Amino acid sequence: MTNSRPTRNFVAAALIALAVIAAALSLASPAAARTAANVDDGRPNILVVMTDDMAATDLKFMPNVRKMLVQKGTKFTDAVDSFPLCCPARATFITGQYAHNHNVAGNFFPFGWYGMRDRNNILPAWLQDAGYRTGAIGKWLNGYGSKDGHGEIPAGFDIWRGLLDASAYDYFNYVMNDNGKLRTWGDPEFAHKLVEFAEIQTRPNPLGYVGVVQKLIEVFGPPPYDYWGLAKPKQYSPDVTGRVTRDLVNRERKKKKPFFLWWSPASPHREDVATTLMNRPGPDPRPAPRYRDDVRDLELPMPPNFNEADISDKSANLKETVDQLTDEEIEQLTLDYRGRAGSLMAVDDHVGRLVRTLRKTNQLKNTTILFTSDNGWLHGEHRIPGDKFLPFDESLKVPLIMRGPGIPKGKTVRSQVSNIDFAPTLLDMAGAKPGRTQDGVSLLPGLRNAKKLPDRAVALEALRRLFTKESGIPNNNWDRPYQGIRTDRYTYVVWTETGEKELYDRKLDPDELENVAGDPRYAEIQAELAEKAEFLAQCEGKSCNVPQ
Repeated sequence: MTNSRPTRNFVAAALIALAVIAAALSLASPAAARTAANVDDGRPNILVVMTDDMAATDLKFMPNVRKMLVQKGTKFTDAVDSFPLCCPARATFITGQYAHNHNVAGNFFPFGWYGMRDRNNILPAWLQDAGYRTGAIGKWLNGYGSKDGHGEIPAGFDIWRGLLDASAYDYFNYVMNDNGKLRTWGDPEFAHKLVEFAEIQTRPNPLGYVGVVQKLIEVFGPPPYDYWGLAKPKQYSPDVTGRVTRDLVNRERKKKKPFFLWWSPASPHREDVATTLMNRPGPDPRPAPRYRDDVRDLELPMPPNFNEADISDKSANLKETVDQLTDEEIEQLTLDYRGRAGSLMAVDDHVGRLVRTLRKTNQLKNTTILFTSDNGWLHGEHRIPGDKFLPFDESLKVPLIMRGPGIPKGKTVRSQVSNIDFAPTLLDMAGAKPGRTQDGVSLLPGLRNAKKLPDRAVALEALRRLFTKESGIPNNNWDRPYQGIRTDRYTYVVWTETGEKELYDRKLDPDELENVAGDPRYAEIQAELAEKAEFLAQCEGKSCNVPQ
């Protein structure tokens, strides 16, 4: 009896102590609660990393992506962009539709971000409706922020860190809309001038190239130009947006809702205004300062179709506008190749840090990471001195890698898939419903059973010239409209303005050197492809599932 009170006190004290410890642990490990909340309904976090103008072959510059994503996930070797141009491709990503359905037929007025049909009805809004916390960091769609001075916060985003056009392409001087508040890096005056200049993209420009030059002089003064803003190493754009993304991932460990975060660094896009119009010398883009020495001696790849010797079989838009590359042009292409590599190395650093942050915060096992690019890139192939848009494989193909719960490790998928499939795949993961008819399909069923992957032709569509006939823009004169089709073996296009046709048998001619359109040996397959291409040019939803 004499020991009963001390025993009860000891038990009570022990229970209190355990309660305190449990409370402390719950405060110290919010990720555990966060993960448990997601596991209950089977929905993962989603982290999308989308580079800009990255060729599929550029993965060689990204050891973290290869080690942490490719080896730990599934790599698609034949992922195709249906319209290889920045704004149409990104519009497809957030709608799951071909360009002929979402209406973004180009980068500039009357298209671009402000030309999309029903801009509030997009992927982040659907994920938000399904209970996700949503955020975007980096580049949005072309023209963003240049119409209203600072830029809206697009529908569906809880977290918004969007770069204003055209500062989004300058690697050291740029403006970010931070949930409604503007922040600048580099020279604030120069960065805001880039945004002011970009207004030319979002309104009629009847003077064409003359109008562009007049706007440039109005904003920056007359040439020659010898000032292109500041270049502080710590303000390198892919690093800044990468750090912002990592901080947000770290913060999300405290939330009970799953997250969808889309990091879209500028790499390796050209710096456009400063280089194309203001003639800043050096590599375009500029590499991350810490990688200048690493890329200094990289040699420019020269595959069989590099600086193609004979383009007599190509359409008039090439034959009339491109000559064989000169030594000077090849020298500049080499500089640009090195700059592109150095910019992607910076992205790769932050992919590694993001994976480590997810692991440290106990979120990695319940996070799906999707790595891709908006479109590919031609870097001297077929004489093109740097571009996308054209229906050649270097332009059409994008990297696509997925790692996450339920995704096989170390697997390679060689079936053709398309960027119309990206939104349906993420919606399938999230258990979310689209607000638009989806032209693509979810890739998840096919990850474990290849027979469930789409055995389907992909429409190729460039609905308008990159620049109008009236613009007179001297760059990219070869970018003319076309419609066509790509299967796992053939690429077939019809150039809209001239009716010229190109057909490539990529099994026999992977470098697309010999146009066999009109060759009697291919007459039957050409007729079949032409019929399917004409149908796909107007398809919608399930009707877009045309067998190869």
